[in-house]
Amino acid sequence: MSSLRNKSEINIDAAEHLDKKGVYPPVAHCAYYSCYQFMKHIWLHSMNKTENDLAILTRNTTEGSHEVLINQIVKHLVTKNQDARSFNTEIVSLKKLRHKSDYDNVEIGGEISADEIKLSKSSLIVLKKCL
Repeated sequence: MSSLRNKSEINIDAAEHLDKKGVYPPVAHCAYYSCYQFMKHIWLHSMNKTENDLAILTRNTTEGSHEVLINQIVKHLVTKNQDARSFNTEIVSLKKLRHKSDYDNVEIGGEISADEIKLSKSSLIVLKKCL
């Protein structure tokens, strides 16, 4: 198993553990990065791309590296006949929640935390079908 795939599993487990303990603010961070790391695993191992390939794509656009990777994974999902539209909606929502939780002056409670885990797990199901 690649380190990224392993980290992905650890992060979703951490999100669930934090949620159960009522430590809600970092759940979004762990839930989102679980998906991000799995997307990176797909990029490197299923799509046979490199870190440098991603860096070049990122340099040639106004988008950040996360957006570039998400867009590339969505295109890959289309080629694998997966539900790319739902995945894109969910991963973008999760990314926004992660940003809100990490940077905004807002309270994050159990309901939002549960939504973050749900979005992450749903996204991971789609991603795992690409292997």
